[in-house]
Amino acid sequence: MPTVLVPLLIALDQILKLWALENLSPVPRPLLGDLLYLTLVQNTGAGFGLFQGKAFLLGWLSLLVGTAFLYLLARRRYSLWEALALSLLAAGALGNGIDRLGRGWVVDYLDLGTSVPFIANFPVFNLADVYVTLGAALLLLGPLLARKKRRY
Repeated sequence: MPTVLVPLLIALDQILKLWALENLSPVPRPLLGDLLYLTLVQNTGAGFGLFQGKAFLLGWLSLLVGTAFLYLLARRRYSLWEALALSLLAAGALGNGIDRLGRGWVVDYLDLGTSVPFIANFPVFNLADVYVTLGAALLLLGPLLARKKRRY
C-alpha cells in the first residue's frame, strides 16, 4: 500500500498547489462560509511564521525527513494505521520539500478565517500540512485505538 499511496498523495498535493497558483490570489475567497477561505500565500519559512527566508534549508530537511519515513516504511511490515500514518508523514514532508527546493517557497492556500479565538490567527496551510497533522495524530492515537480494540 505505501509504495502506491505516497506518490498518489504527493501528486494530489502538487496538483492542488498548481491549481491554487492559477486560480487564487492573496485576497481571501470563502469556501465554507466564514470557517474556511482560499487564500494564496507564498510561505518562505515553516508553520506559524518560523524560519522565514530559510526555504532552501527547510527544503533539504523536508526531503531528509520524508525519505526517512519512506525508509521506515520499506524496512518492515506495519499495521494499517502505522503504514497510513508513515505514508501521510512522508507525503507531507516530501510535498512541501518539493515546493521549497523547486520554488523557494511553499504554496499555502487553506485559511481558517473564523473569529474563534484559538484558530482566529491560524496560519494559512496546504494539503501537505494536513497530511503531516493526520499522520502525527494517527501515530499518537494508533496505539490507543489498538489497545481498545484488543479489549473487546
